[in-house]
Amino acid sequence: MMEAEISKLSSVPWAAALIRDQRWTPTSSFNRASKPTGEDSFFAETLDTDRTIRSMITLRPTKEEDDDLLYKELLVILDLGDGLNGYPKVLHGGFAATLLDETCGALIQLNVFEKVRRGGPQHSMNYLTAYLNTSYKKPIPVPGPVLCTAKIERQDGRKLYIRATIEDGAGTVFTSGECMFVQIKPKLYACASLI
Repeated sequence: MMEAEISKLSSVPWAAALIRDQRWTPTSSFNRASKPTGEDSFFAETLDTDRTIRSMITLRPTKEEDDDLLYKELLVILDLGDGLNGYPKVLHGGFAATLLDETCGALIQLNVFEKVRRGGPQHSMNYLTAYLNTSYKKPIPVPGPVLCTAKIERQDGRKLYIRATIEDGAGTVFTSGECMFVQIKPKLYACASLI
């Protein structure tokens, strides 16, 4: 599946350049896989259509950090359809905020999955969005490709502060976000999973 997505998005010159860039490595888009729990069903099912998210590829840094968090940045290239319009040929602002939140969550998920893969299930942890301050700078044209970025700025105990953008791939920032995610305490997570 990843090869098909790479092939589709490589027709966009700036996306092809990022995909070929040795600093970045294609990685699984975990939120595009259906899960028995129903987790990620919004991106894996609802938004997996020819009119919504037509293609998507996630790129992680090739070089790992020498830190508790192996990856501090993430890029997501998406080809968006016209079923996400707010105004004619303009992406819905609420969905722009969703993309920022989801890109930040994908960066966190990547780090958590790596911790579990290397250290075992006792390293599993979950984070929830505490806030997402969104700044809309320019309308996002759709249909067409966009680049979403996420970068961890700092960690303070259970809090992760992340900056995210939606861009055109040539440096124009359409929307930016400042996010804080909070690690859920295991006891709280156990109660939430019973609901």
